[in-house]
This record gives sequence, C-alpha cells and structure tokens, in this order.
Amino acid sequence: MIKTFLVLFLFSGAAALQAEVAVWTQSYLKPLSREEPVPSRPEKKIRLRAAPGEYEPAVFALRSDEPVPATVSLCGLEGADWLPAAWCELHRVEGLSDTTRPNRLCEFAGPVELAPGRTQFFWLTVRPPEDAGPGTYTGRVFIQARHQMLGLEISCEVLPFRLEQSPVIGGAFMAETDLPPGWYRDMKEHGIDAIQHFWAYNARVIRRGENPVLDLSPLDSYMTDIVASGMRGPVVISLGNDYHLHFERRLAEAFDIPIDTSGNIDGKRIVGPAISPRLDTLFVRGLHQIRDHWKARAYPQELVVLIYDEPTERLLARGKNRYDLLKTAMPGTRVYGVVMDRREWAESMLDQMDIIVANGDFEACRELARANGKGFWIYGGVRSVHGARYDKGCLPWRVGAEGTFFWMYNYWDYDPDGCAVYHHPDDPEKLVRSTVWEAIREGIDDLRYFATAENLAARAPSAGKAPAVKKLEALKNSLEPGQRRRAPRGLGPDDPALLEYYTEPDRVRNGVIEIILELL
Repeated sequence: MIKTFLVLFLFSGAAALQAEVAVWTQSYLKPLSREEPVPSRPEKKIRLRAAPGEYEPAVFALRSDEPVPATVSLCGLEGADWLPAAWCELHRVEGLSDTTRPNRLCEFAGPVELAPGRTQFFWLTVRPPEDAGPGTYTGRVFIQARHQMLGLEISCEVLPFRLEQSPVIGGAFMAETDLPPGWYRDMKEHGIDAIQHFWAYNARVIRRGENPVLDLSPLDSYMTDIVASGMRGPVVISLGNDYHLHFERRLAEAFDIPIDTSGNIDGKRIVGPAISPRLDTLFVRGLHQIRDHWKARAYPQELVVLIYDEPTERLLARGKNRYDLLKTAMPGTRVYGVVMDRREWAESMLDQMDIIVANGDFEACRELARANGKGFWIYGGVRSVHGARYDKGCLPWRVGAEGTFFWMYNYWDYDPDGCAVYHHPDDPEKLVRSTVWEAIREGIDDLRYFATAENLAARAPSAGKAPAVKKLEALKNSLEPGQRRRAPRGLGPDDPALLEYYTEPDRVRNGVIEIILELL
C-alpha cells in the first residue's frame, strides 16, 4: 500500500496540469481565514521539531475553484526513519458558523467537501513518544480530489533531549466546573495546573440558627477530578467581582439581610449587603468552613482566595476590610489580587493582596511585587493563536512571572466563539479543542524549553556556563513585553492579541533549542 501511494504521489505532477485543487502549508500561528489565497509559491513541506513526548502542531490548506470531495490521509515512508501514523492526529479546522473564523479542531472520516473559492484548513499534531530516538522522521500527507493526487512531505526532527518541568504555573479562568473527568486530564496534558473560577456565584448557603452551612459538595466534585488528573494547583476560588459580592449576597439571602443596590459606582450598581457586625460574623464563619473542609479533605493543591475581582474600580476600601477579616479566619491563605494593567492600581492594592496579578505594565508590577514580598502572576485573553502562545510562554519568561493565567476556558454563555474548548456535538464526555487551546499548550512547552536550557546552563562546566547564560539573557531581552496596542478607550486593558510578528514565539524557541544543543 505504501508503494502504491508513492507511485500516485509521483504521478501528481502530471495530474497538476489539470489541477482544480491547490495545497500548501503555512505557519499555524498565522491567523486562519477562509479567504486565504493560494500563495504565489506554495510551500509543500511540513517542518516540525519536537522533543520526545512533546506535541507539535502544523497547518496545511486546500483550496478549489469548484465543489469537489477530497480525501486526506497520512502515510509514512519505508525505512527506519519513517513517521509512524500512531504519532499523528489530523483534524479539519472549522468555525462556529460560515461567518466566524475557523478555530475548532473537528474529527472527520471520508471525503471532505471543498467549497469553491473557500480555503479549508487542516491541523496536524505530531507527538513522538517518550522513548523516540533522535533523528529526522519523514512521512506524507496525501490528498485525492477526483482525478488528482496531491501531496505534502512531512519532516519531523526528534530532538536529542527531554523537556524539563517549568516552575511557572499555567492556569485557566473557568466558568462551569461540573465537567467530565477527561476534561481535567486534558487540561493537565496541555500544561494547565491551576484554575480560578467564581465559586461563590452559585454557592448554596443554608441557615442553621445563626450559623451558615455551606454546601461544598460541588467543590468536592471537581476537586476529585483535579486531584485525579495530577494538576498541581493552586485552586483559586472567587468570592465576588468588581460590583457583585457573590459570597456575601448568598449569606445575606440566607439570613434575610437586605441586599443594597443603591450605590452606583462608575455605571454599575453594587450588588450586595451593607457591611455590618452581623455580616462580618457570617463572613468569617463561612470562611472557617471552607478552611476546615479543605484541611479535612487533605487536598494537595494550595487554596487561594480572590475576594473581589478588579476591585480598583469600585471596591477598594471594602476589599481592604474583607482582606483583614479573611486573614483572621484563614491566616495561612494567600489572597489573589487582580490589578489589571497599571502599576498605580497595584500600589493601591498592596494592603489587600498577597499575589499581584497583572495583564499589563508587567515589569513595573513585577518590581513592585519583588519590593513588597508579593507573588507575581500575569493573565491575558486568547483571541488569537499567536497571542495565546506568546502570552503563555515568551511573555511570562520575559517578565519573570511565577504564573500565567488565561481568560477564558469555557465561558460559552459569555462568548460562544472565543473559548479554549467546546462541547463535542455527539459525545458529552469528549471536548472539541480550539486552535488557541493548542497554542496555549505550545506556550507552556516554550516555558519547558526555557527551563531546560536554564537548568542545563546551571549544571554546565564553568567554561560553558557563562556563554550559555549570556545567550539566554540576550534572547530573553530581545522580547518586547510592551509590544501590544492600547485598547481604543485608553484606560482599558492592553490588547493581548496583537503582536507585530506572529512568528515571534518560533524565533525564540529555535534560538533556545540551539543553545540547548550547544550545551549538550
């Protein structure tokens, strides 16, 4: 069968004289558009570099001038260096609808119908196993469209080293947490170890005399899956956002305390009860239950609390009050503080947080964190593939962040086409991965490359250590952490999706690989 495929592939040059279908490769980091034209000089070779056990993606495209079914398949070449099909996954890239961008990796079997004048993208993922030997492995993509047989060559270089763990935490902002266990395993496989979610939004509080009783069974449900997946944590639970005091509202509703919505701050009404000694007592007792429950269950992940998300706009004074109460109830628990993209906002919150979490003004916020003994994490959106990879890898390395979170994992009600993963149409246990979800994994892998190079340099003999460290620092400093455009309203968060060069992450990773190979 392999030899027959090769004969057909060689025949494709003659068939191209009557070609109705064009095929080419492009960087998966380039924005995908159904209007993408056929390049003047189509690239016909997929080039990959991967460490053993690492996932590596690639994209190729088909375009036809008339409706035509196309059969797409993979095949290795004969010999010791052939690329096994078991290393490969192949998906169509589709959108939510014909008018939305292609961003979902969809399974397919049998012919794919090519629409006239519309580019169809395919996403190839190659993963050499942990025991794969170094070297270059080759294979082919075959496309049969009626009388034509087209093809692309695949070249996958398996690198002679394994990636080490990065100390930087990868995290996700989650909406719904009642997910199949396999979804959490998939998060771990993508390098995500931590989550943050609005736990108190749907919290249930029962009144028993003057004591609140919290229903913590939903927390136990997803924590069981997190522990089983091997995710390291931390787990961040949120008690409210910039105007909706979720936890305090649930307490007030259970104890017939009025919800005060009279305060209108910057266009939003504050939804929650007024501060009172009774509310303070309930607040502390509720936190005691969470603390004691976490300890009794012996969850290995650190519990971190977000009191109010982005309180700098509306709830700064109240945030300080609640921080002091939390520290009396849970003295060993760190508080996560979202300061957005201003050093001055971070300064205004220094007395009510233990971790500065920024989405801009990164270096200034990092220096503020170091000067005041605070943790330093960053976060950003995932509106583009190259931006998602950059923000999860190059950016945290450049600015010295201890964690890198992204918004948003599964906020389907808020943005049905801007999330990392989606429901599978036929199997509720499975998920549909997005192109940005794969880019997030690549960003986390970039961090592993950086950690591997830094650890090798630290262990190198003195003669090789200084040059390697110097090269790594030069590569890191070549990144521009402020290389992003201000949002139109001026005071909004920086736009994390726009980079001047979408191939920037590849440039940096290839530079680090060369340093690793020199050290080896």
